[in-house]
Amino acid sequence: MQLIAKTNKPLFYATALLALTMMLFSCTQRYDSVDALMRSRVDALNKNSFKERFNDAAKSEVYARRALALVNDSLPDYHDGKLRAWNNIANAYYNRALHDSVMIYVDSILSYEMRSENRELEQVLAHLLESRLKQRNCDIAGSYQILHNLEESGLLNNRHMHGSPMLLDLARSEFYITTTTLNYHYRSKSQYEQSELLAQMEEFRKKLMVDYAEDLSLNYAIAYGYYALCNDTVHQSEYLEKALLYCRENITILSDSTRFCTYHLGNTYQLLGFMLWSPKIEQSSWQDNQKLFDEICDLVAKSFHFYIKEQQDLCYAFMQEATALFWLHNDPYQRLGAVVATGRYCMTAGDTAAAQVYFTEALIDSTMTGIAPKFEAMLYEGLLISGCAQTSDEVTEWTRHELELLSYIKQNEKADFMLQLELEKVRRNKESFMVFSIVLSALALALLTTLLLLRRRSKALQQETARLQEAKRQDVERIANVETCLSVLRHDITPFVSYLQNEKLPDELRHEVTEQLIRTFENIKNWTNLSIPSGLQFRCSETPIQAIFDNVRQSVNNFRGTAVTITFENTSLAVRGDRLLLEIMLRNLVNNAVQHTEKGSVDIMAKVCNDDSRFVQVSVKDTGCGMNADEVENLFRADKKPKQTSKKPEDGSTAEYGTGFGLILCRYIIKKHDDNTIRGCRIWAESKLGEGSIFHFCIQRANADNDEKQ
Repeated sequence: MQLIAKTNKPLFYATALLALTMMLFSCTQRYDSVDALMRSRVDALNKNSFKERFNDAAKSEVYARRALALVNDSLPDYHDGKLRAWNNIANAYYNRALHDSVMIYVDSILSYEMRSENRELEQVLAHLLESRLKQRNCDIAGSYQILHNLEESGLLNNRHMHGSPMLLDLARSEFYITTTTLNYHYRSKSQYEQSELLAQMEEFRKKLMVDYAEDLSLNYAIAYGYYALCNDTVHQSEYLEKALLYCRENITILSDSTRFCTYHLGNTYQLLGFMLWSPKIEQSSWQDNQKLFDEICDLVAKSFHFYIKEQQDLCYAFMQEATALFWLHNDPYQRLGAVVATGRYCMTAGDTAAAQVYFTEALIDSTMTGIAPKFEAMLYEGLLISGCAQTSDEVTEWTRHELELLSYIKQNEKADFMLQLELEKVRRNKESFMVFSIVLSALALALLTTLLLLRRRSKALQQETARLQEAKRQDVERIANVETCLSVLRHDITPFVSYLQNEKLPDELRHEVTEQLIRTFENIKNWTNLSIPSGLQFRCSETPIQAIFDNVRQSVNNFRGTAVTITFENTSLAVRGDRLLLEIMLRNLVNNAVQHTEKGSVDIMAKVCNDDSRFVQVSVKDTGCGMNADEVENLFRADKKPKQTSKKPEDGSTAEYGTGFGLILCRYIIKKHDDNTIRGCRIWAESKLGEGSIFHFCIQRANADNDEKQ
């Protein structure tokens, strides 16, 4: 055994290292799987806690604490799970009016320094919870300061902020609800400011991505907002209709047994009671919305077996039912508000005995005191007015409590007023600075615009000068071109006229001269169409060169007979251009070659251009008389008049006909292709006197664009 170990020692170590690596990899995979599983359990518990926040705050807290325990025990780095659990616990305490406990968790969230994806959003939600808590305690200035800071930070308007989109929508929804509650319950806002905020909420609501419970909260906030706007008698009927519509929507949601919640149903009933109680809503507005209100009553009867129409006092029926529902809920703040509101209504309706029952019930339940200065002040006022006091000491004590609470509320209202003045001053200073900045920016922009306009005008003048110079050059060229063409026309037609006037001219030769004259006039017509911008249209297509060769072969007139052979080499190449124009150009070049060749051959061929594969080079080679260097140089120039080289035949043989228009036409055809396909199309000639000539032209090869991209 020792011998084997010594002999295979390297193999032994390699095997052990591989086994250790596989074990570590397996453990890593196992821990990753465990980590993912634990995270999903934490998320599920937090989700359940969030769903139960209105239905059962105690149950919501249990779920959140189980999630927090999992994070602390197994996932210390899962910061998002911890923050979500803390926020859920804080909300559970808030819904049970345990305000001191709420602030413990809110402070923990706000001071949390570990980075996580949803940390900023969770802290925004904690700030909003703190703002609502300050409202309950009548700290209006503190609540408004938090909302103001959040609005100024721009976090709620940042769609690209890291974190869950649903959490962002939840934060926006809570911001609107908290702002609405502050404006309509604790301070007086102008009609314009209220309606503007409600319009923003309704617009945002269309894009909302939250659970149905948040929908219910937002609907209630909007409905209460429109109820508060009913002071406006001009639009009162319209505002009442909107408030009733949102109440009906909430009742529709709550009629689904899976979405039923005593908290939201109590809120909706209480708001309907407030609207029926309100002396500011005129009877005519109710008459305008009677059908909608009847629909709500029918839906309530059908869904919850609460037959409101059978009640003599509809307002009292709604408020009494709301109070009963809140009594089922474990939020003493809501219970106190409902009891006080119902008791106050009973006093208004003249039922002092019923009012005493409600006020006394609130006083007996010690969990309702010390949680809401506003409602407590109303409670002591109700106790005194309804005559619940049995002794003078009770009257004295309740009066003292009421005065202390009213003084506290007034101090907070004053602090809020001072804060608003300070913020308004800051806003005005900011606006002044912005106006000053805008004025400076406008002046700078005006100066820059002036400079740009001057520069643009200078550039426009330069362009106009260049255009005029180009137009002048074109005019000079056009005049020279016309003069040249007239000269060519005289040069080409004069011999034909002389031949046709010769009575002794053979019929065969007369026929040939007539055909040449017809071709000359055809070239003149084509040249005219090409030289006028609005003339012949350029029709681009991909065409096999062999097809062009075949058509030209059939139309070329070889009047030399067997003395000159015309050969078109076969080719598989294709070009991109105007097939008709290419045939006209090639026919002219071939006719020109035959015309200047007494004997020998005219060869037409095509190949890919050597110096640029994007082009096809077509060549027409003859064994004619050729040209000298000066003639070759000026061959395609329209500003050079052609030399008179033709002479009248004395022996009856065929004359050397002029070719000026044909070459001018070729030049225009090449220019059309150069303008309408790719740059680089050209035509040129090579020749030696007495040895013949060869004419070349280059046209874009088919698929050259694809080749260029590749």
